[in-house]
Amino acid sequence: MKNFAIAAGAAGVLAAAALGFAGVAAAAPTGPGSAGDVVNSLQAQGYSVQFNGAMTAPLSDCLVTGVHPTVSGPANPTQLTTVYVDISCPPTNN
Repeated sequence: MKNFAIAAGAAGVLAAAALGFAGVAAAAPTGPGSAGDVVNSLQAQGYSVQFNGAMTAPLSDCLVTGVHPTVSGPANPTQLTTVYVDISCPPTNN
């Protein structure tokens, strides 16, 4: 019975950890979607945002290809809070 209790406890810890990591992954969405939405989300969490890439279109037309350093939740006011967002925008039609 003691082994069963330990195994059940370990499974509970692993489940809680998995749920915690799901929240971290959602903190800074990348990939398909608007770069404007990602920037708004990061700023709402207290981050200052800098861009890597040419902003040749409105952010709503651009995609995020990366965020550096990795964001894992709201900004800590006692640490550096600047994040760099890699963007890919469509070319301008001049």
